[in-house]
Amino acid sequence: MKEAEAGLTRREAIASLALAALAASGCGAPSLRRFRERRAAGETAARFFAADELETLRLLADMILPRDERSGSASEAGAVEYIDFVVGEAEAAAQQAARDGLRWFDEECQRRFQRPFAGCDEAQRSELLGAIAWPARARSELRPAVEFFSHLRDLTAAAFFSSRLGILDLGYQGGVAVSEWRGAPEAALRELGVSYDEWDRRYGAAAPPSEEPAARGARGSKAGSLASAGSKAPAIRSQGTSL
Repeated sequence: MKEAEAGLTRREAIASLALAALAASGCGAPSLRRFRERRAAGETAARFFAADELETLRLLADMILPRDERSGSASEAGAVEYIDFVVGEAEAAAQQAARDGLRWFDEECQRRFQRPFAGCDEAQRSELLGAIAWPARARSELRPAVEFFSHLRDLTAAAFFSSRLGILDLGYQGGVAVSEWRGAPEAALRELGVSYDEWDRRYGAAAPPSEEPAARGARGSKAGSLASAGSKAPAIRSQGTSL
């Protein structure tokens, strides 16, 4: 799959959709909490999908977010187990739709290449995804597969960027103690078009002449907010909610 346009990398573009995907899928904090509790208890194996379905799911997830020089793949972040958990908690109709969606990949690969999805080579699998990954380009008869894959992509993004691996991929450093705070990085301030001097002029909160830059940066949450806003890829979840 190609990099997203407008200066965003593919991972950053997918990350920007992950929070909305959690809400749209009904997979918010309660599901994440139950999933983490299960993993903490040592229950890491998938329980809903069959072995062949899990293999198809793993291949798809890792095509959506593959391993690269920045971090590991979606399956390495636990996305497959999380999706299995979410679907396992869903209503029967949603469970059947998930199974039907995965089965479509096998049936379509059999029709095109005379082999199941897992038995296809990378080029064949990429060809199939190319037919459904961009909804505006897809043929009308592929609409059900397009909708299924879009939903799967959202769930994969939500799972990855809610994991510890995904948070590290984003470069999020929340909750990390620092010995000295000197304010938001100049590069982040320039990107946002703001400055501490402008803040002081507008709100009359000028620091005393004797105040050191470190103390000035620690004055309140505004500097912290500016520093956080400097990141192009949003932090979807804090480290406290990582998978």
